[in-house]
Amino acid sequence: MTIWQKLRNVLLAVSMIFIGAAMLVFGEKAYMAIIGIFSLTLEIMGLRMLWFYFRMARHMVGGRNILFRGLLFFDFGLFTGSLVWVPRLYVLMYFAGTMAFSGVVDLMWAKEARKIQSSWRFKTFQGVVKMLFAISCLLFMRSGTRVVDICAVGFIFSAVMSIVNTFRRQQVIMID
Repeated sequence: MTIWQKLRNVLLAVSMIFIGAAMLVFGEKAYMAIIGIFSLTLEIMGLRMLWFYFRMARHMVGGRNILFRGLLFFDFGLFTGSLVWVPRLYVLMYFAGTMAFSGVVDLMWAKEARKIQSSWRFKTFQGVVKMLFAISCLLFMRSGTRVVDICAVGFIFSAVMSIVNTFRRQQVIMID
């Protein structure tokens, strides 16, 4: 990872920490901000993947995978943005579901890393904590303030894990 990429990751993570702290301070009033941030993030990820596809990935093996993922992320971003007028209970279930899905994906990556004898403990920890956040969101679903607090703490946790992952030594696997 280059210095510019590390700096970009750290700046993004610090801004995520500030947003999470603001969500903790404003409580249930931050509900619309959570939807907006989540929607905007998914749309930007989708647009970046689509940009990468049209600039380079269409010439790569597996480039269509990037195209489909970009379309999917952009579509989920638009869908999330349209949830503003849906009852909060369904939106909170959607957020808990996406957090649980992210945790399952992290656990699957950890399982694959363990198979090839790579470092897997960090991803396992991250996946288990995301699953716990999702379960706690489902348990406290009736209290909007509690769920916003749980989402804020999960947001801050993701930012801290991003900073830790930025400065962690990455293993390089070479095939002879």
